[in-house]
This record gives sequence, structure tokens and C-alpha cells, in this order.
Amino acid sequence: MPATIIKKEILENILSYRFPLFLIICVVLIVSSLYVNYLDYSKRVSDYNEQVRLTSNALAASRMWDVVSGSVPLKGFRAPSALSIFAHGFERSLPQYYEFQSDGFKPGETAIGDESILSIFGRFDFVFTVQMVISLIVLLFASDVISGEKEHGTLRSILSNRVPRYSLLLGKLFGGYVAVWIPLVIAVLLGVIVISATSFPLFESPNLLKVFIVFVAASLFILLYFTVGLMISSTATRSRTSLVAILLVWIFFQLIMPKLGDVISSIVYPVRTETVFSMQKSLLLKTLDEEKGKLLGKQYEAIFGVGASVSSNPGTEEQRAKWDEFRNGVEDQYRVRKSQQLAELEDVYQMEKHTQQSLANNLALVSPSAAFSRLLTDICGTGEIEKMKYLEAVRAHQQTLQRELYSHVSRTTMIMPSGGTASRASIGKMVDLKTLPAFSITSPTLGEIFLGNTGSLISLVFWLVAPFAVAYVRFVRYDVR
Repeated sequence: MPATIIKKEILENILSYRFPLFLIICVVLIVSSLYVNYLDYSKRVSDYNEQVRLTSNALAASRMWDVVSGSVPLKGFRAPSALSIFAHGFERSLPQYYEFQSDGFKPGETAIGDESILSIFGRFDFVFTVQMVISLIVLLFASDVISGEKEHGTLRSILSNRVPRYSLLLGKLFGGYVAVWIPLVIAVLLGVIVISATSFPLFESPNLLKVFIVFVAASLFILLYFTVGLMISSTATRSRTSLVAILLVWIFFQLIMPKLGDVISSIVYPVRTETVFSMQKSLLLKTLDEEKGKLLGKQYEAIFGVGASVSSNPGTEEQRAKWDEFRNGVEDQYRVRKSQQLAELEDVYQMEKHTQQSLANNLALVSPSAAFSRLLTDICGTGEIEKMKYLEAVRAHQQTLQRELYSHVSRTTMIMPSGGTASRASIGKMVDLKTLPAFSITSPTLGEIFLGNTGSLISLVFWLVAPFAVAYVRFVRYDVR
């Protein structure tokens, strides 16, 4: 009996006017989005390679002093994510590179400036198509699965026979789902064929596996929305009522709840802006440098006398030895203090941002669409995990450069008690710039991705199971009289 019901539902949907329209929409949107985003990805790869080449050439022609003085900045570039053609995520909002200097790192430019005002409606990619377009059409397919049968009186005739209600419900669920799943399969296969004909690295590990996971996740997401539609349809008595309820649910899941999480988290747990944080860092560095300068200036005049000229070889040998011992001790002390206090300030700020973001994400996960989007962007290397890995790599590289390069440079600024300032800079050890370690980002494993998306997976499983449970209870208790 379930097989008969499934076959009936599949044939009814496929032979209806809705199926070819849905198939055309899926094929056009998915194939075109993959191809257009592949062209955009190719452009970004070309720009990335050119910037890396120019930076490497400039570094090869530079001296150590050019780098430590900041006239030739050291840069760490992030390669574009190949699977961003499926889920764009943070791809354009992340800095294309970070600049490393002796007093810390700072983000470079992003690609977001290339976008038009129309980007506020969402980036046109596979995730957007499934989340915003296909989900709504799937809900519309499910709107009259049960309520339409009630309205036309055919459900009473069916239930007058000895048909188990759970069998009828499961048949309608899987039959209707297969009918809306077929267009997705056809569109994805055509899209994969199109990008395979280009130079896209589809068959490079682990891209092919991740594309398969993206497809499976999209298939389950469609099943989830069809189940939600089935629940609403089994609750309503008329198709029109079911249709209105479905539209309201879609608006809440897609447009309200994902945005509401950010609004609530900003109110409940406000965080300093990047501008304020940068000003606080600058103020800290300025305060420490001024404090160090006054201490060195006072001791310099105490050793060499008031008005003594600042040169590379002042005073007697004994005075110079005394001054070098004091200066080195002060430089080391303030280097440690600066490093510790900057790290503490950065840790506090990142903890604040992480707390606010976690709150926003957890609130947004009430919507299965937010959970789906977060999971797929992380799988495609354009989500929160990639953003975190990028920043971790930048911090680690800054510490490496501090140890391998910047620690060998001494800058002494003295603020004299008698008035005026004087500066000196020296290099204690020459470093071959070619021996500096290259910047690299560790890609997260699939295990890390799924572990980091535990909340998303729980949300998706809940919205997959709970609506069917409600639909089952409502359908079993339905009185046909």
C-alpha cells in the first residue's frame, strides 16, 4: 500500500503543470549561479596570484630595514575558496590579506567594494537558491497534500477503506518529496557537468566529497521544508488557509529570525566597534612608548649630562656601557609589557565578539534556514570556522615574525627632561628575508566542521522530526465525519 501511494503522489506531481515550471526554475537558477560564480572565482584567483607575485618580487628586492621600518610591508594572503561558488558566505567580506608590522597586524582591503547595491538582497549562489527560492516552492507543493484532500472530500473516501493512516501519511510524504527532489538532482548534475568542463578543481581532494555533502545537506533541507508544509497542510482544513500559514512560516524562518538574532544579541550584549578597539590599541602603544621615552631620556641625561648630543658613540666607554645596559633592560621590559598588554586587550575584545556572535548564532538557529546556511558555508570554507582559522593563522604568524625578525630591531625614543626628543634605531642581527616562514592557513577537517556545527545539526534534525510528529498526531486524530 505505501508503494502505491508513493507512486500515485509522484505521478500526480510530475504530471501537474507545477513540475515542469519547478524543474526549469531549478535548472536555470542553479546552473547559472554555479557558472557565474565560477567566473567570479577565476577572477579572484587571478587577482590573488598577481598580488602574491608582486608582493614576493617587492620583498625579494628589499633590505631588512625596508621591511622593519614598514616601507615594504609583509603581507599574508588568503587564497579564494574554490567551493565559494556554492556558498559565498564571508568570502568577499574577509580581508584579502593582512599586513604585519612590529607593533601588530592590520587587515588589508576586502573584495566587498566591488559589489553593487543589489548585493544587499543576498549573494546569488547555490545556498541562496535552495534557501530562498526552492524552499518556498517546496512549501507550496506541500500546501495541499492533506488539506486539498480534505477540501475535495477524497480523504474521507480513502480513509473509508482499510488503509493505515500512518501508511497514507508516509506515502504522501515520500511521494511528494521525491517529486520535488528530482528537479534538484537534475539541476545539480547539470551544474556539476558545466563546471567540470572548465578548469574548476572539482576532482581535487576534498572538493568532490564536500560537493557531495553539500548536495546531501540540500536534499535533507528540502525534505525538512516539505515536512513542515505537510504539518501545516495536515492541520488546516482548507488549502487557502494552509497557503497563508505556509507563507507566514516561510517569512519567519527566512527573513525574521536570522536577522532577529543579531538585533537581540547587540542589545543584550553590546560590543565595542573595531574603530574604538583600534583607538584603544593605539592609545596603549602611545602611553607605553611615552612612558619608556621619559624613562630613557631621564637616564640618558643622568649618564651623559644635560644637553649631551645623541650620537652613535657618545661619552666615554664606561658611560656607554652603563647606558647600553640600562637601555637594553628597559627595551626588554617594555617589549614584554607591550606584548602582554596588547595580547590581553586583544583576548578580551575577541572574547566579547565571540560571546555576542555565539548568542546571535544560537538565537538564529531557531530557524532551520540559518542552520542550513551556517553549515554549508563552513563546509565550503566561507563561514565562521574559516574566519576563525584565518585570524588564528594571522596571530600565529605575527608571533613568528616577532621572534624571527622584529626582536632583532631596536628603536629607542627618548623624551628629555630638559626638553626635546631624540630617536635612534639599530639592528642587532641581520636576517635573510628569504628564510622567513611563509604565511599559511590550516584548513579545518570535516570532523572540526561538523563538531563546530553541532547546534546547526541539532536544529536541522529537530525541524526534520518535530513537524512530522505533529503531522502524524494531527492526521491520526483527524475525524473524517
